[in-house]
Amino acid sequence: LPLRYIPPTILALIAPIHIAIMSAKPSTTTLSSIDIHDAGEANGVFGCDTSVMVARPGRICCMFPLFWFTIPEGFYALVTRHGAHEPYTDASGKTSPVWPSGLHVGPPWLKVSHLVTKQAMLFNTEIRGCKTKDNVTVLIDISILLRVMGDEAEVTAGDNPQNVYKFVHEVTPVGLSAQLKDAQAEAVRTLARSVYHTEVFGLRNVSHSELEGVQEKLFSPEAMVRGVGGVDGSADEKKDQEQKVTEGEHDYYDTLEAGFNVEAGAGVTEAMKVRLNRQFNSQGIEILDVIIKDIKLPSTIQTQMSQKTMVISQNAMQRMQQKHAMLSLLQEEEIKTLIQTHQEQMKELEKDGEYEVMMEQFKLEQLHAEGERQIKSIETQRDIDVELVQVESNLTVQRIQDETKLETERIREQSVAESAIELAKARAEVDVILANGELEAAKNSAIGDKAIFEAEGIAAPLNRRLNDHATKLHKLSAQQALASNEKLVIVGTDGGKAANALLRADAAFSKTSILAQDQHSREAVLTELAVASGRGDVRILVGGDAALTKVDG
Repeated sequence: LPLRYIPPTILALIAPIHIAIMSAKPSTTTLSSIDIHDAGEANGVFGCDTSVMVARPGRICCMFPLFWFTIPEGFYALVTRHGAHEPYTDASGKTSPVWPSGLHVGPPWLKVSHLVTKQAMLFNTEIRGCKTKDNVTVLIDISILLRVMGDEAEVTAGDNPQNVYKFVHEVTPVGLSAQLKDAQAEAVRTLARSVYHTEVFGLRNVSHSELEGVQEKLFSPEAMVRGVGGVDGSADEKKDQEQKVTEGEHDYYDTLEAGFNVEAGAGVTEAMKVRLNRQFNSQGIEILDVIIKDIKLPSTIQTQMSQKTMVISQNAMQRMQQKHAMLSLLQEEEIKTLIQTHQEQMKELEKDGEYEVMMEQFKLEQLHAEGERQIKSIETQRDIDVELVQVESNLTVQRIQDETKLETERIREQSVAESAIELAKARAEVDVILANGELEAAKNSAIGDKAIFEAEGIAAPLNRRLNDHATKLHKLSAQQALASNEKLVIVGTDGGKAANALLRADAAFSKTSILAQDQHSREAVLTELAVASGRGDVRILVGGDAALTKVDG
């Protein structure tokens, strides 16, 4: 960034840093141009050689022609077509002699002819044999920071891309180097001729803050009083005397002279920069800064100046040594006086100490007696407190035991009551369960009786038939008994027909082989026939008795 675009307040702060950086940057005493293989090597070549300002890249040779070329960043590029300059036309139709960086497409005969660096160049020159106003030869080493003004005017005010074409084809790096050397030599020699050799060291770059500090000292009321009246106008004479002892009793006007030299030389570099810009701006070159790196006087004059300083320093050292010797003597006397005073004070302090020791011993004995009394009192109070604590503890224990017993009784009574309540609840639940069981039993018994009644209703006809059958069996048994009785006489009631039939049936059965063998079977058949007929009435006479038995069939 050009220094003229930096605000003055910021420039005043960064000026010392800027000068230090520019002084440390590799400088060159020549400006040159160089041929390179292609545009891709430009950054490496310009980085290695600080004197190169213009590079002429060649065309990459290959079997096939290239229809494109590249321009690296950080350079102003000029392009030719068949060796003739080819301007660049942007999308808006505006033309410029400088091509932008990047990839460009074109026929093989369209190529980059020159690359001009956008970096600021630090050009250094030693101007020897400069004569001052009092004809003293000095050597001034000066550096110039410059750049090519090839930006667009919208980007950097005062720049013009046409300056790049002018610099390459008209000015050239070698021509610029020669012009700078001549211009520097002329300006430096003119500058040196306008000052005395005692003022040349004031020809240097200073910041705005440093210059303001120097001017403040030069035009302060103290400086004005001394400068006009020639007498010490300071109210603090003791301070001035101490300053003379430490700094030396040099001429006060040396300081003023040095301040005026700094003030006069502060604008030298700025004036040189303005003068050089008037000469080179028309050629497309801007001088960013002018730096005076070193100024050398002849060795004899430097020795004289240093000897003057050494004499002042030696005089100051002698005065300081004399003052030191006087101070040492005064110090020794004061030390002796202090030692005697201290010894006397020591003796007095020892006597006072013995008296204080005796008093302290007496106080100590009193304290021991008081301590023993307090110990006895404390022991007595301790025994009383122990007894009180024991009594209180016994009462507390008894109270705790009583509370425990009371709580135990309460818990036991509460548990008995709770158990009685739980037992009553359990019995009530048992009664409820038993009542529910009896209810369920009664219900089940009723259901059983109902089932029995239903079963008896079903079995009654069957039982009746069983009873009838049993009755019939009893009748048959009775008839069998009658039949088996030999004394039994059966007489019919209706003239003997039924009895006769019965006899005939018996006779018939007797002839049957099966029934003849089984007497009981035959009697049973006869009885069943008699009973089954239901019509024959038979009177049975047993054992010749006159009793008759009527058997209804």
